[in-house]
Amino acid sequence: MRKLNFICAALLMAVAPFSMAKDVIKLIVPTSPGGGTDTLFRAIAKYAEPYLDATIVIQNASGAGGTIGVSELTRAKPDGLTMAGVWMGPITVAPHSMNVTYGMDDYIPVIQIDSAPYVLCVRKDFPADNGKQFIAELKKHPGKYTYGTDGVAGPGQLSIERVFKALGVTARDIPYKGAGETMPALLSRVVDIYSGSVPPAVSMEKSGEAKCLLATSADPVPALPDAMGLKALGIPEKQTMLWHGIIVPKGTPKDKVLKIQQAFEKAADSPEMVAFFKTAGVAKAIETGDVFKQHIQDEYKQMGEMVKILGLDRR
Repeated sequence: MRKLNFICAALLMAVAPFSMAKDVIKLIVPTSPGGGTDTLFRAIAKYAEPYLDATIVIQNASGAGGTIGVSELTRAKPDGLTMAGVWMGPITVAPHSMNVTYGMDDYIPVIQIDSAPYVLCVRKDFPADNGKQFIAELKKHPGKYTYGTDGVAGPGQLSIERVFKALGVTARDIPYKGAGETMPALLSRVVDIYSGSVPPAVSMEKSGEAKCLLATSADPVPALPDAMGLKALGIPEKQTMLWHGIIVPKGTPKDKVLKIQQAFEKAADSPEMVAFFKTAGVAKAIETGDVFKQHIQDEYKQMGEMVKILGLDRR
């Protein structure tokens, strides 16, 4: 009997580690390591893990404007063990100008985490000191000024053109790969206007190298109080925000979707992430379920209309 008890105890000890093992959840990030999107999801995943009782493993799947990573997500088994951390680009913009393998019905929007506008900045010697003067100068000289973008038919160009078209402004876009190229182009006088995300703009303004005059948000940006919001120009409906969020494959069980949503919502409320958002110059902007889904649908339509207006459909 003692021998039998010993064998049973040994078996239980051998099985215990496997029964206590945590799930491993793959978080696909459709960018290269080290960028702003990758940094955000690596940070928040760490604080979401305890609420999921799982280990989150980041898998970078960059290329084709993020559409490769989203395609991989939509092909994954809908078991709650695969999700993707995305931004607006491959979700509401790229499908209008590229041939993609997915549609809005191929994934479930779980939670939007943050949002921030694109901003327009100029050098200190530009003949305008606020948003209204900036627009007046561009109207006075149609096609004279150039602005750097994050690529042809990218979120940056479409966001800015929504504002320009509404105000009757014409400027020439110069495509770049992102702020890492657009910011030096502004400071070296290759382009007249920086259009991009908030953090590089804050850096340029603090250094005294540039002044930021306009944002694509309805309201001003706390980190850039001199950047005028669109309400002041009478076009708040033209707001376009750069956001990040979590999606999962179509067919993922509702209880697992809810668990992921709640985990990331709690993670976003952690003191560490509150500090992260402040440092990054973005706002926590939680949207979930049908609200997030409707946001994506509305933005998808708006971006599609702008692609057609600009003649940028390359499909």
